Amino acid sequence: MLIAGVVALVWAFGLAERIAGFSAGLGEKDRLVRWSAVLSGATRDAIPVTLVDIDPATMAALGHPQVAPRELLSGLISLAATKQASGIFLDMDTSRPGTPSGDAALAGLVTAYPREAPPLALARRLGVPTLGGSGADALEEQPSILDAAVGGRPNVIWAASVSRIDEDRVVRRWQLSHTTCAPGGGRTLPSPQLFAAAVAGVPPHPLSAVEAFGTARAAAVCAPATATPPPAWPRNPDQSAAIAFLIPDGPDLAAPQFIERGGRQVPLFRRVSARMLMTASGTVVAPRAVADDLLRDRFVIIGASHAESMDGHLTPIGFLPGALIVANAVATAPAVLSGQPLGPLGGTLIALALLGTLALITARLRPLAAGVVVALAVLGALMVLGRIFAPSTASDIVLAAFGMVAFLSTAEGLLAIGKDWRARGWRALLKPDKPTPQPTETPT
Repeated sequence: MLIAGVVALVWAFGLAERIAGFSAGLGEKDRLVRWSAVLSGATRDAIPVTLVDIDPATMAALGHPQVAPRELLSGLISLAATKQASGIFLDMDTSRPGTPSGDAALAGLVTAYPREAPPLALARRLGVPTLGGSGADALEEQPSILDAAVGGRPNVIWAASVSRIDEDRVVRRWQLSHTTCAPGGGRTLPSPQLFAAAVAGVPPHPLSAVEAFGTARAAAVCAPATATPPPAWPRNPDQSAAIAFLIPDGPDLAAPQFIERGGRQVPLFRRVSARMLMTASGTVVAPRAVADDLLRDRFVIIGASHAESMDGHLTPIGFLPGALIVANAVATAPAVLSGQPLGPLGGTLIALALLGTLALITARLRPLAAGVVVALAVLGALMVLGRIFAPSTASDIVLAAFGMVAFLSTAEGLLAIGKDWRARGWRALLKPDKPTPQPTETPT
C-alpha cells in the first residue's frame, strides 16, 4: 500500500516523466563521457579560447555572400595579432579563389605577417587523393591561394583539422595529426589542438617542437625502417584521444567555466560574433575599440557557424559547428598531451584490476549498498586515473570495467535462472518465496 501511495503521488504531481527521463539519461554513454571528462581533470592546464564566430548575423550584415569575404578574415587576424593573442587559428577554407581584392588582402597579410606576431595556423583543406586510397590518412592536401604567402614565414604554419566520426555519425575523438606519404618523403600537418598546446600551453613550446613532432611522425608512418625515436614533446601523442566536450552551443546551455591562468581566474571559453567587431561599412574596428581581455593571452579561433558554411556535426553534447568542436579540443588538449602514455596492455591490466574490485563489491554487498559503493569507486577511479593518464584513457578504462561488471552480473543472473529452471520450470523467473517464520516454543 505504501508503494502504491508513493506512485500515485508521483503521477499526481507530474514527476513520472521527469524521473523516467533522468533514469534513461543515467545510462547514456555520451552522458557518462561528459561526466567523466569533468571528473578526470580535463580542464587541467586548460587553454582559454575565444571563438570569433562568423555567424548568421555577420553574414546578414555583409549582405548574405556565399562565403565570408577574405578582407574580413584579414582584418580579424590582424586584430587578434594586435591584441596579443597567444595563438591564432583560421578555420576557413582557402583552397578556392574568392574575389581578387579579398584574396590579395589575405595573401598580403600573411606575406607581411610580423615575426613578433602571435603564431598563426591556417586550415589546410584535405580531399580525395588522385591515386585513390581510403581512410582519413589517405586524404590529400589541396592547393591554397596562400601557398606562396606562407612559404618562409617562421610563425605561420598549415594545420589539418580532422575529427574521427564513429559509425553512428557522432564525432567523439580527434585526429592529432595528418600524414601524407609521397615518393619523395612524407609530410605531417599538426592539428589545431597540437599547435595550440605548443604555443598557448603552460609552458609554451616553440613551433620547432611542432615541426620536430611532424618530422618524426612522417618518418614513422611513411618510412618505418628509418624512423627515429619520437621527440620528448608531447609526452602523450595520442592520435585518437576522446574530445572532452565541455563547451556547448548557445549562451544559455551552460554556466561559464573559469580556469586559473597566470594567477587569476579567466573564462575557459568566450564567443563573440564577428558582427560585433565590424563597422557599419563592413570593415574591422580599430583595436582600441575592443576590450583587451576578449583576445589578449587567449587562443583565438576564427571560424563560421552560419548555415552556408556546411560545417556541422553531431557530438555527445548535440549538433555543433566545426569551429566549436575545435574549441573543445583545443581547450582541453594539455590534459591529454601531458598525461602518462599507456599502451593497450597497460590499459587492459588496469581495467581487469578495476573489474576485480568492482566484482568483489557486488558479490559481497546487497544490491543497494553495492550500487552506492560501485558509484563511489567509479568516481574515485576517474579522478585518480585521469590525473595520471589522459582523461580519455581514464574514462575508457573505467567504462570498460563498469561494462564488464554489468555483463558479468547479467550472466550470473541468467546462470542462476538456468540452474533453477530444471526444478521449477517457468517459476524460476519468479522471486523465491520468503521462508515462513517458524513458531517458537515458550517454556512451560
